[in-house]
Amino acid sequence: MSQEEGAVIGINLGNTYGSIACINQHGRADVIANENGERQIATRISFNGDQVYTGNEATPQLVRNSANTIDGFVNLVGRKYSELLPEELSRKSAKVIDVNDTPSFKVEIDGKETTLSAHDVLVRFIGVLHGAAKDFLSGVPIIGSVLSVPIWWSDAQIQALESAASDAGLRVLQVIPVPASTLVAYGLTQPGPKGEHPSHPDGEQGKPYAPEKTLDRNVVVVDFGGSSFDVTVVASRAGLYSVLSYVHDKSIGGRTLDDVLVEYFAKEFTKKTKVTIRAEDARAWAKLRNEAEITKRSLSASNSAQCSVESLAEGLDFSGSVNRTRFNLLAGRVYQQAAQNVTEAIKQAKLDACQIDEVVLAGGSARLPGLIDQLSFLFAEDSDTHITESIDSDQVVARGNAIYAHTIVSIPKEAEERKFIESLSNARQQNTDQLTMPTTVRPIGLVLDAPQGAERERVEKQIVDNQLFVPVIAANTPVPARRAFRLPVAQGAASSLVRIAEATPEVRVETIQPEPLDEEDEDDEPLEPEEVKSAYYKPDSQRLIELVVPTSGAKSVTVELVVLSGGQVTVQAKVDENTEAAATAKLGA
Repeated sequence: MSQEEGAVIGINLGNTYGSIACINQHGRADVIANENGERQIATRISFNGDQVYTGNEATPQLVRNSANTIDGFVNLVGRKYSELLPEELSRKSAKVIDVNDTPSFKVEIDGKETTLSAHDVLVRFIGVLHGAAKDFLSGVPIIGSVLSVPIWWSDAQIQALESAASDAGLRVLQVIPVPASTLVAYGLTQPGPKGEHPSHPDGEQGKPYAPEKTLDRNVVVVDFGGSSFDVTVVASRAGLYSVLSYVHDKSIGGRTLDDVLVEYFAKEFTKKTKVTIRAEDARAWAKLRNEAEITKRSLSASNSAQCSVESLAEGLDFSGSVNRTRFNLLAGRVYQQAAQNVTEAIKQAKLDACQIDEVVLAGGSARLPGLIDQLSFLFAEDSDTHITESIDSDQVVARGNAIYAHTIVSIPKEAEERKFIESLSNARQQNTDQLTMPTTVRPIGLVLDAPQGAERERVEKQIVDNQLFVPVIAANTPVPARRAFRLPVAQGAASSLVRIAEATPEVRVETIQPEPLDEEDEDDEPLEPEEVKSAYYKPDSQRLIELVVPTSGAKSVTVELVVLSGGQVTVQAKVDENTEAAATAKLGA
């Protein structure tokens, strides 16, 4: 199939909300609205007599028809009932039942008791998303789709997802991890027309990457979804990405933030009315939860938000408000735990926060300013760590999937790249075996004598033993790898020495003592010393290669460094614009 034969879509199938995206007439990815104008569609289905409610229309049914309303089913697909945790079985909607060790639901449809497996429900819901896409595209055939899944999903779950999509009439081109979708959405994996790498974290806008970070960066992808919090640390090396660490936390998510708002508004209701909402009053709690979620979403865009519920309890109405400052205090524990997960993921990647160049946000709750503020505290102001958030975090995954699907069908059928992509299995182990490449373990770079004057002040924190290490090929770079750089030649120099070595990444910690307090002001509390961290490299004393390059009369030397998968290192130097090598050295067989 080719792009001309029809359209392709990207689907973000979250456990709480789903969304669909396609490429518009301007070549950009857009999230599709359903017939009700909703771009975020609740992962929920409800049955009431002969009526079937899906998406956000099913949400009110949680209040008056919870036993026949099914949600939270996506993460159950492809798993056994005996594998499920107690918190996955606990819910305010239709109960999860065991049918031959398959998670299922018993509901009443048109007056008849019916048992639906999680697979059956997912087929129905994917059909809803597929139908919304077909309506939006006005008859243009949908020839394929790309779906995303969390990294923690098993091969059995991925296979079950593919099966459900097929049963819903949807052709799956590829199933990719959520962090990959996020990076694709920002174009961070897409080279420019001349093969150049993206120079801006937010597409073509915003502050560009520092020159030394265009090729090699350490990126953290934060996915704050409705039912979990996931952190992936990724090494970006000249457009190739590899996962360094992954942390999955099921104990916090968007619903945890709903919980703190529900508790807050319940107390406010009691203060105003002297009526306590009874624990067994399921309708009241469901009403309050639905409105609290709306309030939370509003707080992502405004400084305050209302929460109004008619006849909340004992016939009494409730109307309250909360500002962003109060909400951040209420959600403080959740934000702190989220930050701890990010810190843990960075630690597992054997990095420090000062060695992270970019944080990319995904998931509906990731756009809350309180979380962004909490994450920014992890990184020093002078570290230049960029928090990338210009795309709505609840749209980024679907948009990335649409771009990926469009890329696949844009490749000519006969091209080797297309054949390779189509040959890839979505089974994690097979996919990993095909896509995993050997990488460098340590950074390889150039050892220079420390500069003097103003230039020395700029790199003072990177100088070790009066030497400056400039990384050329970073650690975790897939090999074979090639890098080239140009050095100026000192006037009148008959030769130049090029020193290539491996290095050890280090973190320098400086303690800055606070200024002494004014003795006359007794109310001031003493300030704590401040720790400032900075990343640098300590080069090995033993060089890999030392190359003497004849440079008489030359203005510059271009050095090419090549590392092969067997560990061989080759250095070649050319003078000025000459095409012939002036000097060459090789390490290894």
